[in-house]
Amino acid sequence: MINLKLEIDDEVKEFNLPQSWDEVTIGDFVKLFSFEREGLNSVELSVKIINVLTDIDENLIMMMDVKDFEKLAEVFAFTSKELKPTNVESVELEGETYYLKNDFSKLTMGEVISIETILQSADGNLFKVMDKLLCIFLRKKKENGKLEAFKGEFMDRVNLFRNAPISKVYNIFSFFLTGGTTLEDNTKDYLESLPK
Repeated sequence: MINLKLEIDDEVKEFNLPQSWDEVTIGDFVKLFSFEREGLNSVELSVKIINVLTDIDENLIMMMDVKDFEKLAEVFAFTSKELKPTNVESVELEGETYYLKNDFSKLTMGEVISIETILQSADGNLFKVMDKLLCIFLRKKKENGKLEAFKGEFMDRVNLFRNAPISKVYNIFSFFLTGGTTLEDNTKDYLESLPK
């Protein structure tokens, strides 16, 4: 993070700004895909992105000197670059290790229903609900080395996952984003395969 001081309306304001995807939380990443982009020009979109990633009020951003705004927008140039997934099997968060459940051919009914409900709530937009899907995809290991079985209370972990850097978990979704079978298709296929 970099610290930036700007004078806005005769008052010096101090802001902490992320400089890379490593400094953007999953919660902020989700917010980036949760606002309506249609009809926004490039400047309006920049204002919205800056607002989401810094919590600087949009009215304050609109009151900025153009040169200060351009300086601020430069810091966020990284948002126009692709977020590269890195292959990881686990993620360390607040002293706990969470492992990726990567066998989507064996889902429980609780997992299928949760995934479908979450995706439907976002009209199928994976980016809007990454934090919630992580509650299903990331698990602790039991003493025997196997992943814990899914339970509904795993959804309570959403705040933990919202505060993690997006760069740590983006790879989990890259399979679905790069032409692999989508999670929604997997769950649909699975449900259709059940005996009638």
